[in-house]
Amino acid sequence: MRNFFKFTRWLYPGLKIKRWVFFIFLSLIIILLSSPHIKDNNFIVKIASIVSFIIGIFVLFISILFLVKSFFEVIYPYERKDLIDIIYEKRLLSKGPKIVAIGGGTGLSTILRGLKEYTLNISAIVAVADEGGSSGRLRQEFGILPPGDIRNCLVALAEADKLMQDLFQYRFKEGDGIKGHSFGNLFITAMTQITGSFKDAVEESSRVLAIRGRVIPSSLEKIRLKAEYTDGTFREGEDKISDETKTIKRVYLIPQDARPNPEAIEAIRNADLIILGPGSLFTSIIPNLLIKEISEEIAKKDVLKIYICNVMTQHGETDGFTASDHLSMLISHSKKEVVNCCLVNSGRLEYNLLLKYSYDKSFPVIFDRDKLKKIGVLVFEADVVSKTNYLHHDFLKTAKEIINIYRNYKNYVTN
Repeated sequence: MRNFFKFTRWLYPGLKIKRWVFFIFLSLIIILLSSPHIKDNNFIVKIASIVSFIIGIFVLFISILFLVKSFFEVIYPYERKDLIDIIYEKRLLSKGPKIVAIGGGTGLSTILRGLKEYTLNISAIVAVADEGGSSGRLRQEFGILPPGDIRNCLVALAEADKLMQDLFQYRFKEGDGIKGHSFGNLFITAMTQITGSFKDAVEESSRVLAIRGRVIPSSLEKIRLKAEYTDGTFREGEDKISDETKTIKRVYLIPQDARPNPEAIEAIRNADLIILGPGSLFTSIIPNLLIKEISEEIAKKDVLKIYICNVMTQHGETDGFTASDHLSMLISHSKKEVVNCCLVNSGRLEYNLLLKYSYDKSFPVIFDRDKLKKIGVLVFEADVVSKTNYLHHDFLKTAKEIINIYRNYKNYVTN
């Protein structure tokens, strides 16, 4: 009896299901009644049967299409897309390569925006050493891991409405204690308090934004950075490292034996493609590799491992660095086997933007091809730079180039 009453709920008004079920039954009746008379000797009966049969098939097709669409509108209410787009994303993109992208800051989130157009199987492993701005304040006041880079990656992979994405990125411009904080950072902080776990807070935030893929903190421990400069001095704190006008010799983790997030290790083990960068070399990319187990797992993987070199140098971190300097420093902080391919921009840089960046002592990274090849990696060059307001990677062009390199590499290995 309970099942009967449960079944009757399908007859409730407003479900947009009954009408299409009715038309399906009606079309089936028309098809069944007309099909025996298609070969009737009576010409009028024959023509009427053929017309009725065609109408029945057409009504059946349209009814099934709209019935399926009604179900999809309920199951995926956030999707303001055509049915074919939803099917394409859920079926074809789910078969895309398993990509692990490692880094932090705006560089990683930029790449993720492009990669999500090619696969749903993305794992973004994000550094958790940030101590500046809103993230640093929340880290100090609530004792949580810094949420800023995590938030940027969540929004980059989001499929939720743009309004929801804008809400997560909204930064308060006034208000005692709240000025400078972004809503997304506060949301993740509140979710951490509710769930009792930063890891669970990230997962719940992922559901809210309906992201493609996963965002994984590289460690669940409270990590800080310490930099050693070429003059023998040291400086602690991720936000203070680039304040010095000295050349960085090496960076260290505090504690040096920080344990990795088990989910990060699992993602690396299952990866078809591993991407490092772009982003701040010493404060966004290398901190992930300083976790010993992460470097070791990447080094073990016999897959394409691409380092995406920055377009511009970063004042206080990579002043005067060439492309090979970036790669050499990456390897010296981990293992040579963590990378086997390097992608460098060869696109033209707009003069007005170069002038703008020069005021901040940021200059183009010199592409020293021969030195890169001597390191022993595959070297690819392509126009992957944005032509708009900033000299950073264009997310669509960069993702397309990454996928092209991956497919060519895969074909070469299999053949």
